[in-house]
Amino acid sequence: MDQQKHNAALDGLRGFAAVSVVFYHIGHWLHGRALATNAGLAVDLFFCLSGYVLAMVYGERLGFKLSRGEFFRLRLIRLLPLMTLATLVSTGYVIMRAYVRHENIPTGTIGSAFILGILNVPFLNAPIVIGGRQLFPLNGPQYTLFLELFVNGVWCLSRRLNKLEVALGIALFCLPFLAHGLGGDTAKTFWLGFPRVAASFFLGVAVFHVRRRLRPAWFEPYVFWSLALIMAAIFYYPAPLTTPYELLWAGIISPLLVFTGASMKITGHVRTYALLAGELSYAIYALHYPIFCWVNGAYQASGHSPNIFVEGPLILAAVLILSYLAVKFYDEPVRAWLGRRRATKEASLRPRANGRREAIQGPR
Repeated sequence: MDQQKHNAALDGLRGFAAVSVVFYHIGHWLHGRALATNAGLAVDLFFCLSGYVLAMVYGERLGFKLSRGEFFRLRLIRLLPLMTLATLVSTGYVIMRAYVRHENIPTGTIGSAFILGILNVPFLNAPIVIGGRQLFPLNGPQYTLFLELFVNGVWCLSRRLNKLEVALGIALFCLPFLAHGLGGDTAKTFWLGFPRVAASFFLGVAVFHVRRRLRPAWFEPYVFWSLALIMAAIFYYPAPLTTPYELLWAGIISPLLVFTGASMKITGHVRTYALLAGELSYAIYALHYPIFCWVNGAYQASGHSPNIFVEGPLILAAVLILSYLAVKFYDEPVRAWLGRRRATKEASLRPRANGRREAIQGPR
């Protein structure tokens, strides 16, 4: 999307959620579990935002001006470069850790995790020594990319799935499954990831169709900021939420945030910072796991014990700075190169196609 067409409110939500996930994992990995205890729920907001944005950007074109194959190619170009980089960085860390600590990690195990990570395929029986129990042991948060591409593929199969009634029906059918837990990141909860992503994604699709039919009401900005404060309170509440509150978040609060945020107009410096947060959000999410591993590993290798008050700020600063550099000097150039390569290939094929049509039609 053109930068002028970006919705700053939704970008700001995405950026806040991504940073909250970093705090969530810092707390879990460094034994400070009261830090952003429930920010893992940001995943459901990401899926809902994805459904809304894809319905807005591609819904009318899909199947007509844009083929399903081309749509999926665009999604891969958007999502895979940063996750590929994250897998490479994590693999380097595992190899370095095994060498320094003299750990006996089979080369085949590391190779399998690397190949499956690059292909975005879950490693269901990964050993603990490389991060087992997680579906993607080299980058735990990558399970959401697997689910994202899965639901993207399902959505693009039929134009009927882009209709309000169908999207709402799928979401309502999937929501009760979330009562079993908001999982999907480990082999044990693998199957729970599919209703989880489908519920939030198709709620996002439904939100788009309702939003474009209704004019924004005068009170919606107040609702949006109130819900944003509720989101922050949920993410940073020091105790885990029970299942009913998780369902309330995924089924009502998160879609309402997207609904009201879609009509918000933010200007000035707040808009600038919100757009930047949205621009960096995916890199922050994709790269924070391997960056944590390297910073934490280097800190402990220097003889220090884990300390959240020292490591936490170091990790957060490293994630923000390196994510910015990754976007500007890796992700954007790679995606631009892939886009130019695709355009060049299409241009080279066009004369051949025209020639075949002329041969079939014959002289005029």
